[in-house]
Amino acid sequence: MNILNQLKGFNFDAPDAGSEFAALADALKLVTEGKDNATGKLKHLYSTVKDDSLKSECAVILFDLYFAESDWKQIEFNGLLDDSSIDETNRLIARACSQAEQRFFVFPDSRLQVPIELSLTGCPVIEVLINGHRKLFWLDTGAGMTVIPRSLAAQCDINVMDGEEMKVGNSTNKNVDTELAIIDSIEIEGLLIQNQPALVLKDEYLHLHNPKTQETVIIEGIIGWDIIQHLFLEINYSKKQAAIQEPQLQSELKGNNLFFCGAPIVMLKAEDGSPLYFGLDTGASRSHFGRPLIAKFPHLDISKRRVHAGGIGEVKEIEADSLSSLHVFLHETHRIELYNIREMLSDFASFFHLDGVLGSDAAKDSSLIIDYKNRRIEITN
Repeated sequence: MNILNQLKGFNFDAPDAGSEFAALADALKLVTEGKDNATGKLKHLYSTVKDDSLKSECAVILFDLYFAESDWKQIEFNGLLDDSSIDETNRLIARACSQAEQRFFVFPDSRLQVPIELSLTGCPVIEVLINGHRKLFWLDTGAGMTVIPRSLAAQCDINVMDGEEMKVGNSTNKNVDTELAIIDSIEIEGLLIQNQPALVLKDEYLHLHNPKTQETVIIEGIIGWDIIQHLFLEINYSKKQAAIQEPQLQSELKGNNLFFCGAPIVMLKAEDGSPLYFGLDTGASRSHFGRPLIAKFPHLDISKRRVHAGGIGEVKEIEADSLSSLHVFLHETHRIELYNIREMLSDFASFFHLDGVLGSDAAKDSSLIIDYKNRRIEITN
């Protein structure tokens, strides 16, 4: 295993001290700790590194961190808009967003209580006002950006931006065509979000058809991580209610277990106490496991089964490896019991090799609290 692959597996002690790989390891460790100075170290490394493969990895990570913060100026200033290491669609989106009006949030003074429904896939769904039109949107941490169908753009007077052809990938590695729009106004009870960028997809891509049950789930829109990360959000699955408020930064990060690197990632513990790293995907009905988990625990009982898998643009039946059960720990005390989980079909994060992805089943009878400002999630009964 080379040094870069060891870093992708969260082994930050691998590189020799003083090397460029050691500098990357230091920056990545800061990323996992949720430290703001991680971007500064990555920026310096990107501008000075001589190894081409290492420079490409730095470019992708740095771009993802700036993109998540909507820091379009830094993306342009550091030459990332012209770096071919970065996905072309992401660069086109960043360029377009840099020329649009700045997004901003207006929070109410008090905590909001919002009723939720659960989709057939288990994703929480809330009512929102899109430019004054009532719609039902999924709360999906697995979606990097907010998503709307073309028909909604027309119904709600949303201007779709002209530009070059763009494509985005789904959870089965299928690329679908997309466009970009800026939504003037999104209201969730008393919360107002203005000038929100959104991906615009063909309506058919947001119709999820289950070949087994012949049911079709129609997604009217998706609130993605680009919005969720700026909220203090509590999803109570058992009471079917969500609480939303403005997050308050604590004086110091204590017990932080959530960070971002191309996707939200949760730090967990295995039953033997060893660290595990799972993506967070509230849009997935069930949790998934990755190959690194199997490498760490080769004696897990894996079987083959037929499952229906997919997401935006496609649902298909496949044969996949499956675990009957897996138990992990959050905060070393909260035990999460996962059942009938299948293998991941695509990479969830942009750099790291994850042990798995937590779906909505991780908190199905509980409350899931997402407080990214303080780099923390909790699951409470």
